[in-house]
Amino acid sequence: MILEGNLWRVVPMLAAPLAIYALFNYFYGFFDMMVAARIGKSALASIIFIDEIKNAVTAFGVGIASGGMVLVARHLGAKDVTTARKIATTTLALSFVVSLSVVIVTTLFARPILRILNASDAMISEGLSYFVIQMVTTAIIGINACFMGMEKAKGNTMMVLYLNVFAMMIKLALTAIFAFGLGLGTAYVALATLIAQSLMMMVAIRIMFSKRNYLKISFQRGMITGEHVKNIIVLSLPVFAGKFLFSIGKVAVNALAALYGTMAVATFGLAMKLSSGAGTLGQVFEEAETGIVSQNLGNRNPKRAFKTYCVSQVYSFAITVIGFIVVSLTFTKILVLFTDRADTEFIAMLTDIFRYERYSIITSAMVAIISGFFIGYKLPRVVLVLNVVRLYVFRIPALWIFQACDFGHEALGYAMFISNTMTALIAVFFVLRLYQKHRVQPDSHMNPPHISYP
Repeated sequence: MILEGNLWRVVPMLAAPLAIYALFNYFYGFFDMMVAARIGKSALASIIFIDEIKNAVTAFGVGIASGGMVLVARHLGAKDVTTARKIATTTLALSFVVSLSVVIVTTLFARPILRILNASDAMISEGLSYFVIQMVTTAIIGINACFMGMEKAKGNTMMVLYLNVFAMMIKLALTAIFAFGLGLGTAYVALATLIAQSLMMMVAIRIMFSKRNYLKISFQRGMITGEHVKNIIVLSLPVFAGKFLFSIGKVAVNALAALYGTMAVATFGLAMKLSSGAGTLGQVFEEAETGIVSQNLGNRNPKRAFKTYCVSQVYSFAITVIGFIVVSLTFTKILVLFTDRADTEFIAMLTDIFRYERYSIITSAMVAIISGFFIGYKLPRVVLVLNVVRLYVFRIPALWIFQACDFGHEALGYAMFISNTMTALIAVFFVLRLYQKHRVQPDSHMNPPHISYP
């Protein structure tokens, strides 16, 4: 079906399990923020601040997994299962080594890292243990990302769904017990995540090393080669560099938001969380799209790869527009989950920021779909450019300017709107440019034509 089926059926068929997984993933992050809000505004701000650092660290292992998935899908599309197995083995080994190295550094220097990133004393006091546990969790997430990447490359998205639902149910149950049953703090919210991800990793390892898995991981001689290591690093480097720089940029934005006070960090993060819920459903098509594009290019069918992008973008746009409308209409009802109506200052600040942040539901999903297409096309440097441009050309400079002009906390919403909208327009330009180049050089899909980017 991936190589020959009707794409209007194939894309949603592969994306549907990922959409359910994404919703569970979103809701347990949403649940963590609800728990933190009950503890206090400083706890909520510390979780929001530290989670962006966690995303930056996770980018290393997950970036390698993304690059490996593309190469595995290419070789599966070309019916070369032996090479696909070798790449899967190399990807897992690389992801583990890199993730573990980063975790050791971040846990040893946890307090200095938080201070360098402008975390307040209240955030450090409230969130240091949470930070250390989350850093350890990132190594496990790297291994799980490799497993999920291999399953997505095979088109087996149902396995991804089953395992993640299993992990998330454990996570939600443990968080509820720790926070509401035992009255424990934010560190135990992170501990619930660590336990759930560890259990998922045990199952993932058993499947990856199973004889019934035709991509069975094996560390026998010849399974890991220098050539495969090089190919994975070359493809993965722009991916995880882009993810890392993007997340670090968001940490820098949170540091700038802290100039308006701890409450601004909390409301800013909450506004992004509220908008990302609807945006998440639109962005899931990226992961299904990348595997489909990679397999069809491996099968020497670039026309179908381009059509996959178009189909994915249409579905994503329709869902995010609906999501935008629903979230806008229910915004005031969602607020009561995080604060009481008497806290008028918190509500007013959140409303001001969300008024502009909500448009990222549509624009961020557009960028995500385009990013997935370029990764599948073995042009990950475009994703790096988009992530750098979004944060370091538009968002951070815009926020600096607004703060210099003495704008209030509304500047956070303005900066988000400008950066996401401008990045979406540039991303569309890149797609059109690639399509134009491909029409001139139609047989260049295995070695994509050189494209000049600003």
